[in-house]
Amino acid sequence: MSEPFDIIAIISPKPGKADRVQELLEKAAAAVQTNEPGVLRYSVQREVKGDAPVFIMLETYKDKDALGFHGASAHFKDLGRELKKEDLLAGPMKAYFTKEVGGYASKL
Repeated sequence: MSEPFDIIAIISPKPGKADRVQELLEKAAAAVQTNEPGVLRYSVQREVKGDAPVFIMLETYKDKDALGFHGASAHFKDLGRELKKEDLLAGPMKAYFTKEVGGYASKL
């Protein structure tokens, strides 16, 4: 993975915990934007229905080293600790390594 690559991460909060999970994800996203130049995209998306909506993270990494730096970062580790300590998730995060095979990113 020496070229840019994408990860889609799915995070499922427990019922009633979505707002707190969103707060933690927003904090982590700000830290990634400030401290990780190798992360080219780090977008947090929230499902718009239910009391336990899933979060979908759309991430693009410059290369494998950028992913390693992200995984070793203090803010990534802090996020994991907080999610666990506060018992916010219904199950483990799911991560999918993906590549574009069609379509387009935006008409904006």
